[in-house]
Amino acid sequence: MLQTMVDVIWIAVQFATMILLADFTGGLFHWAEDTYGSEDTPIWGPLFVRPNMVHHTQPNVMITIPWLKNNAILFIVAGLISLVVWWQGAMTWQFAVFALAAGLNQQSHRFAHVPTVRLPWIIKTLQRWHILQDARHHWNHHRGGTSHYCSLTPYANLVLDGSGFWRGLERVLVPVLGQPRVAH
Repeated sequence: MLQTMVDVIWIAVQFATMILLADFTGGLFHWAEDTYGSEDTPIWGPLFVRPNMVHHTQPNVMITIPWLKNNAILFIVAGLISLVVWWQGAMTWQFAVFALAAGLNQQSHRFAHVPTVRLPWIIKTLQRWHILQDARHHWNHHRGGTSHYCSLTPYANLVLDGSGFWRGLERVLVPVLGQPRVAH
């Protein structure tokens, strides 16, 4: 009985870790969109920087974009990486949880912009239970733009922002990528 409890706890810890790793991965990407490159940067600019700049000046435009267009890039990337992992014989349930959660980063971000009255009950419940990030938490990113890059859960931001991770990463990358686009 005790071993079963230990096993269940271990599985729950692994599951939560994969969700937080997916949240961190999404936050790292969001930070990069906000911080480096311009609208004119080849490929990166038109695909990521330009839509992100629009999102920061008009945050609720996101909820008017068709669902598939809003989520397609992350689903495609997560799907392609999952296929490679599977083809290499390295697919685990942990990686599958990570890939699914990473693929849902943009949708969670979108949910944080949808008025609460328009959210499905399950999303409202997940936000109320602090499993998914809610609008109040996410709005911290739109107020200052230099924190709260992770948009899946409210937890990764607490650690990353509290530790100064993003500014430290920028200091490390200045010799390689130059000064961030926006002074922090």
